[in-house]
Amino acid sequence: QQPLAAAMSPDPHRRIRGVFAHLRPELVASAVHEHALPRGGGSIVVVTGAAGYIGGWLVVKLLERGHTVRACVRDVNNDSKVGFLKAMPDFGGRLSLHAADMTVEGAYVAIFEGAHTVFHPAEVFMSFAGGRARDAAQKDFGGKATAQALNEHALRSSRFLVDSINRTSTVRRLIYTSSIAAILPNLRDLIARPSVDETREPGADKVGEHSYAITKRSTEHFFAYQASISGGRWSAIVANPSDVVGPVLAQHQAAETWQGKLAGILRGVPAEQELTGRPWMLVDARDVAEAEIRLAESPDVESGQRFMLTSGDKVFPEDLGPRIMELYPSYQCATTVAPPARTKEVVRSEPFWIRVHLRNDKVANAIGMSFHSFDDTLRATVESLTTIGGITPNLK
Repeated sequence: QQPLAAAMSPDPHRRIRGVFAHLRPELVASAVHEHALPRGGGSIVVVTGAAGYIGGWLVVKLLERGHTVRACVRDVNNDSKVGFLKAMPDFGGRLSLHAADMTVEGAYVAIFEGAHTVFHPAEVFMSFAGGRARDAAQKDFGGKATAQALNEHALRSSRFLVDSINRTSTVRRLIYTSSIAAILPNLRDLIARPSVDETREPGADKVGEHSYAITKRSTEHFFAYQASISGGRWSAIVANPSDVVGPVLAQHQAAETWQGKLAGILRGVPAEQELTGRPWMLVDARDVAEAEIRLAESPDVESGQRFMLTSGDKVFPEDLGPRIMELYPSYQCATTVAPPARTKEVVRSEPFWIRVHLRNDKVANAIGMSFHSFDDTLRATVESLTTIGGITPNLK
């Protein structure tokens, strides 16, 4: 739907509501306190992308709180991805698995009916992330996976998800997992003001109008707008995690994204340097899941708000090996970096990154959130990579 589709509706009541929501969405969503996920368990919730890193931890923590969890995955029979979910004690009881392709219209309707809250960490882009089976993802995608095509698929999938919510009678809250990419400004603006919080914006003129950052930010706007014109039926809250590490729950997660890079460092393989030599900006997967659930439970958080989820810890990838070896003296980890993707040379890590400050006070004040320490997260990640992920560290 176009942003002002409701304002142009032939239905005069919907048209007035759409214009009003566009101008003052917080008033249309005044019933947001009624949308809070009840504390103490007993509700039905849905987790998309449940076989993933954040999705898996959401399942764990929601079950611990006593909720009934409908876990959405691509293939319920692919035990290499969903076996860890089936191994949970609550599987077959308060935990059920549901096959759902987010790119198919109506895929979620039956799953959402009866649920109170939808947690939505699934995304199209992750199928092509580091450590994923890109050939299989390309085959599923059906065409060339250009930035524009991924952008269009992601926005279409978001429309399908909203349509599914609107076709149910029970969903009251959507918790959307976005990214710090939808917050980080361009380098010039970051150098001028090195404090990063929820007021910052990525620049399409620098990163591209179909980039991951702009797609995530556009999706945030879309969900907030759609919630605002729902007539107070449901609300949307956005979580923006930074670079997610922490303990893996299944072997397939050990090869993916940031934890996959950390697994390479354990093997003695240098991680690729990030573009512009930026440090990793860390947050523990357990903290992301905990924060998202607390946001769902909050009666005070207004619809459309977004919250940066980050510990505030920054570390250059070449420093991770020495940090690991402090904890595990017998390991011989990588202590250098490889050139960034599609480049030939390692670049200088610019000193301004030392000055960059990642602020998490908004989420701390809103829900009393605190974050695992660097050592706790690093130790838990390494332990899980070796015991669950099957990673064999390089030894001295």
